Amino acid sequence: MVRQKTKIILLLCLLFTFGCSICAAAPPNLPPKAPQIDYVEGVVVSVQPLDRPTGKRLPGMEGADSVVIRLTSGPESGREVTSIHHKMSMPGMNIEPKPGDKIIVAVTQDFGRRDYHVADFERQTYIYVLLGIFAVVLIAVGGRVGLRSLFVICFAVFVILQIMIPLILKGAWSITLITFAVSAVIALVTQVTVSGWNPKTWGAALGTVGGVAIAGLLASASIAFMHLTGLDSEEAIMLKVTSLAAVNFQDVLFAGIILGSLGAVMDVAISIASAQYELKHSCPELNYLELLKAGLNVGKDIMGTMSNTLILAYLGSFLPLILLLTSQKNMPLIKVLNLNLIATEVARAITGSIGLICAIPVTAAITAFFLSRIDNRRQRRTTTR
Repeated sequence: MVRQKTKIILLLCLLFTFGCSICAAAPPNLPPKAPQIDYVEGVVVSVQPLDRPTGKRLPGMEGADSVVIRLTSGPESGREVTSIHHKMSMPGMNIEPKPGDKIIVAVTQDFGRRDYHVADFERQTYIYVLLGIFAVVLIAVGGRVGLRSLFVICFAVFVILQIMIPLILKGAWSITLITFAVSAVIALVTQVTVSGWNPKTWGAALGTVGGVAIAGLLASASIAFMHLTGLDSEEAIMLKVTSLAAVNFQDVLFAGIILGSLGAVMDVAISIASAQYELKHSCPELNYLELLKAGLNVGKDIMGTMSNTLILAYLGSFLPLILLLTSQKNMPLIKVLNLNLIATEVARAITGSIGLICAIPVTAAITAFFLSRIDNRRQRRTTTR
């Protein structure tokens, strides 16, 4: 009982440490912006339309409002300031603050004058609420297993933000090598934490590494033969032009494909290994071939839904693009299929699904080997005695 309490306390301490590290995580060595911009929180007090907006009217603007804001953070917390907020005619780009809205205020200072601008709505409070609900539900339903699951989630985010990202930014190591190492560490720690140190954990961890390795080989081949650039989003192009000109974004694309498939592959691997482990525990007389066949049968049942889940996740992520392309009646299929963005998403989804499928026989074979080998050792010890 004392040992269990000690483990739980230690786990909570580690969870708190990783959580603090994640909250403090930020890309290192980024050059400061000019002019200096500070972001603070505020609440909209009132909004009054301006008949004649001050300043030069730029294309895409539709009038302006005088917004009175009460600052709620920063050195001027409690002070009410006025901001001239220009309206944009572009859908999705316009911010329409109303009294009572929590917003983010951009504070600039130039030649001794401080200006305040409505930067965006404040959303982090609701993000924290969702994270809190997720943690509570996970622990309430899963108990100690839920607590372990929360720990491995924090650990994975910590490793990616505090180890993988800084190493990529430094450029001293191969992104491919970093990605495989991080994936292996996350898979091993996740499986050991959730399932303990036993044959099913060994089989699931090695099966995950095998499936991810196969997905990585296919991803590398796809990037090379399909001439994928990795510059398929505005963020990637902006990073390439501004601060990460020396980074090969084909390697970044490879890393994204591997990390995107890692979770699904781990899920499949532990499901197969757990089924084989329980089957061996219930029927100790089963040999290697029987355990392998059972694992493959379980894997076939999982394969259809998990592959579908992975494909649907990727389709959902670029649904606006699909709507845009399908709305263009005169765009030929040959043009659509050869777009860099479309080819990238297809390669991402298909290579991840193939890695997931290949993880099934790899996990089944390795787990069956470990389970049958341990059983043979026990029989030898019994015979010797």
